[in-house]
Amino acid sequence: MRQREAAVEFGRLALRSDRLDEILNEACRLTAEAMGTEFSKVMQLINDGTELLVVAGVGWRDGIVGEERIPAKVTSSEGFVVATGFPAVSEDIHEEDRFDYADFLKQHGVEAIVNVIIPGAQGNPPFGLLQVDSQEPREFSKDDVQFLQGYANVLGAAIDRHRFQSELADALEERERLYAELQHRINNTLMMIASLLRIRADHSRHPAVKQEVAAILSQVDILTDVYRKLHAVGGTEEVELGGYLGSLFSSVVSINNGRSIHLENSSDHALVSSRLAVSLGLIANEFVTNSLKHSPSDKKLTLSLQVERTPEDLVVTMSDSGPGFRRDAVNGNGNHSGLILIESLLDQIGAKYDWATEKGTRLTFTMPVATNVIGLAH
Repeated sequence: MRQREAAVEFGRLALRSDRLDEILNEACRLTAEAMGTEFSKVMQLINDGTELLVVAGVGWRDGIVGEERIPAKVTSSEGFVVATGFPAVSEDIHEEDRFDYADFLKQHGVEAIVNVIIPGAQGNPPFGLLQVDSQEPREFSKDDVQFLQGYANVLGAAIDRHRFQSELADALEERERLYAELQHRINNTLMMIASLLRIRADHSRHPAVKQEVAAILSQVDILTDVYRKLHAVGGTEEVELGGYLGSLFSSVVSINNGRSIHLENSSDHALVSSRLAVSLGLIANEFVTNSLKHSPSDKKLTLSLQVERTPEDLVVTMSDSGPGFRRDAVNGNGNHSGLILIESLLDQIGAKYDWATEKGTRLTFTMPVATNVIGLAH
């Protein structure tokens, strides 16, 4: 009954704990109690399997756990188990002539020992050994040995789970580090391109060239601003769309602070991938830039943003109170190249869109929630 209770208790611990030291020490405590021995220990194979290090244990004096090493020679019971994979049982080490025994075992008064292998994951070498040690000679039954081996198998699975989680955490940390470095390099590259464009515009004597360079520079500046805002929200995977686009609206408007401009933002809470956020940021920049460009500077301008989510779709509406435009004047007209860019970006992300120009300009576009690029907050 003690053995069955120990197995159940350890199984629960192995599933919930993410600390390897806790798993190993509890394994030792529970096996010692279940087997009725004074000592128990876990030994890990080190140095390419040539040595065993005591990494956890109960009952031992200071200086054993974490320090004591045993050569994994076949002349020892430990080395025999490592070499063969079979349990080694010594009911009285003073009467035993098969194996050599470490001095620290004798110094602790150990008389009887059972060693079993702690297996590794499929195809991997074993982690080490689980051993119980008694200060009295005793007969270990077949059931005792089977219990201890079964316990060691569960312990091996728990160790493999911990290793996998640790490797996964390390991989995630490295991925995040590389992502941050990539974003830093992208931002630096955009800033360098912007500097080169400004130099080109300053040295050009042709108005048409200046105008085109200024248009390109505006796109580079908004890309730089997009990446800066992505870092500001602290997320590398997803961005809250309403607040993010609202911030971009404010940034574009801020450079025209001499005008009377009113901003409205009525948005549901929705998360989108950072990759999609870049495209949506460019769309927002183009819409606001065109609104400022084509509306009278002496009249108050209202800019509105709405993000609405439904079970099936994410609907974004951008509108202004400007004079609007003739839809048939968009294609092929250089004055509306920004609108053409907006439609190109919308096509790239697979959005359905609609323009309305009766009272100002309104752009509404819809993206299905089911696509992989959109995630919604719950």
